[in-house]
Order: sequence, then C-alpha cells, then structure tokens
Amino acid sequence: MLEPIVEYMAQLAGGASSDSIGKDEEQDTVVEEQKISKIGEKGLEVPKTFGEWMHKFKDDLNDLDKSLLTAYYVQKENTENDFKTSDVNKSLKEHGIKLSNPSASLQRLSSKKFVFQTRKVGKLKFLRVSSDGITHLKSLVRGS
Repeated sequence: MLEPIVEYMAQLAGGASSDSIGKDEEQDTVVEEQKISKIGEKGLEVPKTFGEWMHKFKDDLNDLDKSLLTAYYVQKENTENDFKTSDVNKSLKEHGIKLSNPSASLQRLSSKKFVFQTRKVGKLKFLRVSSDGITHLKSLVRGS
C-alpha cells in the first residue's frame, strides 16, 4: 500500500514531475508505434467531418465500437496524436451519439488493449488507440 507513495516521493526527490511520461508508458508507446507502422493505417484515413467518418463503418456498432471510432477520430484531430476521455465524451455529445457510459466503454477498451495510456498530467490521462484497436477498426469498415 505504501509502495506507490514511496515511489512517487522518490520521483519527486529525483526531479521528476508528476506530469512526465513514466518509463513504462514511454516504452509501451514506442512498442505500439512500431506495431502500428507494421500493420499500417491504410483504409482508416480520417475525413474532415465526423459524419463522413462514421459513414465508413457498419451500421450494427455497439457502444464499445462507437467509443473506439470516436476516440480514433479525436486522436487523429489532435496534434499530440492522443486523446482524453472528456474529448471523446464531448465529441459523442456534439454528434448526438448517446452511449450508456462512454467513460466505462473507454476503460473496457483499455482492458481489451484497444487503447493505452501515453502520458499523464496531474490526474488527467491521455490515451491512444493501439495496434489491436486499429486492427479492430479495420474489421468494422463497410465491405470488410
């Protein structure tokens, strides 16, 4: 129980800030970027409008799929190539897509390894769609 606190105190004493990327997160990010470059993102080019983006995909999407689609769209619109849960929630609301619990959907996507954390600023976590998530998105494209 005290181990995380001791670890955090050691980071602060060593000059690391709480908003820096941890070594494990940085390593995970590099590994995922390598996987993504191998599988490629062809077929997942993000158009200018969200409506065009959603139209690329099958009609029978569940809440997890809608969350993943929205997360990827928000990620690609962001200059840092990542997203916050609040950005995904906002985008869903703006486009009239109602999910039972978007935050829980993103947590489930994380447990399925479809998204992963890239950095943390204070308590705010930034996520990115993983290579497994991209592969799943490709399976949802119409005609696939």
